[in-house]
Amino acid sequence: MEVQRLNPEGLPKPLAAYCQVARRGAIVTTAGLISLDSDGNVVGEGDVQAQTRQTLENMKTALAAVGASLKDVMKITVYLADLSDYKDVQPVYNEYFADHPPTRATVGANLVLPSLLIEIEAIAVVDQA
Repeated sequence: MEVQRLNPEGLPKPLAAYCQVARRGAIVTTAGLISLDSDGNVVGEGDVQAQTRQTLENMKTALAAVGASLKDVMKITVYLADLSDYKDVQPVYNEYFADHPPTRATVGANLVLPSLLIEIEAIAVVDQA
């Protein structure tokens, strides 16, 4: 079975040797996505809600590149640089997942860039035609 490994148009170039989204059959995984724009600039520095929104928009782009959407997401892992930001993430996160909430874990973590407040990865399952 073929594996798609992509760094989709519209997302910044990865910071290392990895792909941002992969699909094999019905299973789709994303890398830990962050709030970089297509030029690699941090969006929403110091603003966890703006970073959450940009990160989830990047996730939509990554998933779409392999024929998936946020509705296909089954599992999310959220990494927060500061767990006290949890309450501020919720309103934005709920805009994207209120009607189809995946399972989720939230973890406190040191992120790859000091200006990043959030990173999110996903596992999705898509219907096969």
